[in-house]
Amino acid sequence: MKFIDSAHSQLLANAMDAYTLRHRISASNIANIDTPGFNKHQVDFEQELQKAQKAGNTENMNQVRPSITITDSAPVLEDELLEMSDTQMRVDLVTRSLRHHFEMLRTGITGINR
Repeated sequence: MKFIDSAHSQLLANAMDAYTLRHRISASNIANIDTPGFNKHQVDFEQELQKAQKAGNTENMNQVRPSITITDSAPVLEDELLEMSDTQMRVDLVTRSLRHHFEMLRTGITGINR
């Protein structure tokens, strides 16, 4: 079971959770653009991963979770759309990485490389 639920796959799962949350937050920001007094919300994930990596804490990088912060500025439609596009590219990258991970597991189990 350790092969399937490895630190790598757990980190990718956490990244996918973070990107799902980021899509929801961006949608909320867009929905509230015209709301007076609404401040932009953002999801911090990559910065926390970089902090863990720089601290030499690479074993526990799969423990990093996304956090939501509220900024002092109002959301801007163009920025939110760019954020959503960037997030979608990151989702595609994580999906490819997960697919490759599980294809390697299948090859290791079956001995057949398709």
